[in-house]
Amino acid sequence: MSYIIENTLTNLYGVEHKNSYIIEGSKVIYSSKHLSKYRHFRVNTNQFVLTPGYIMIDFGILTIDDFQGFKDGMKHLQTIGCTTLITACDVQVEDQIDRELKRAKHALINSSIDYLLGVKIPLKKLTPTLVRKCCKYKVPILFTEINAPEDIHTIQWQWIRNELFPYQIMIVPIWNISAPAWKLRKLKSDWDDVLTKNKILTQQDSPSEHTPLPKQFLFNIGLYPMKGSLQVGTDADYLLFSSKGLVDNESDLGELYPDVVIANGIVKKAGSNVIMQPGCGKELIVNIPRRFNPISNAFQSDAISIDYY
Repeated sequence: MSYIIENTLTNLYGVEHKNSYIIEGSKVIYSSKHLSKYRHFRVNTNQFVLTPGYIMIDFGILTIDDFQGFKDGMKHLQTIGCTTLITACDVQVEDQIDRELKRAKHALINSSIDYLLGVKIPLKKLTPTLVRKCCKYKVPILFTEINAPEDIHTIQWQWIRNELFPYQIMIVPIWNISAPAWKLRKLKSDWDDVLTKNKILTQQDSPSEHTPLPKQFLFNIGLYPMKGSLQVGTDADYLLFSSKGLVDNESDLGELYPDVVIANGIVKKAGSNVIMQPGCGKELIVNIPRRFNPISNAFQSDAISIDYY
């Protein structure tokens, strides 16, 4: 089925403008400010604000053993507007990565939304061989649990950097250290300095779970613009927020749940009704991370160079 979302107020990462979109099946096939010449079925969204579907992190979804609990977890994600899930399998040693990735894919076989798999491992267990395996399996994000301050300086970063060519994995720290705020800031600064010096893509903190990921993060792991945008050819993932609800509650989009959730052109939530379709979500494979990263980022003062040698 093809339809037009006509003259809707679109909020793209805080920037608002009016636009119209043609949706066909699971894709956005055209967008323009004026689509008066087309004779498709039209959807009136004058009372709504439209945004791209949210991409969120949830580490706990893989730890749920029973189907009802998994279904409830998916229902909650759809309720808060998540149309794409990022999760990570726990790996303690590099020999486990093959088995844990297979187990994670099996656990998500009933996912009702699209998902991206990463790997989570203690930093002291991070090795060039493990990074090579992540590149082989096209894992674009690696979460490292930092349990001791000295772990940062015991890793063979130069060897890891060599394994990251040409598949540039993003390494994100999870801080499990109890320390005064000033000391933790110093550790985060050291982490940033070490990885930037070795030209490894990172950031100082892991994003919070169940919160929309920023655009630059999606660029870095290779999901944008296929996810998190409404450009031509991308997946039809979008949310509708009631304009009246935003005004009455004096809130911005981040403080309210969407009234309508669409993922791959399929209604996942309408009002208070959350529609579950176990198994319709697909695994997302990132062939080239940072493929559409803007060239302007190369000239920012805090940019990470992509000159590998």
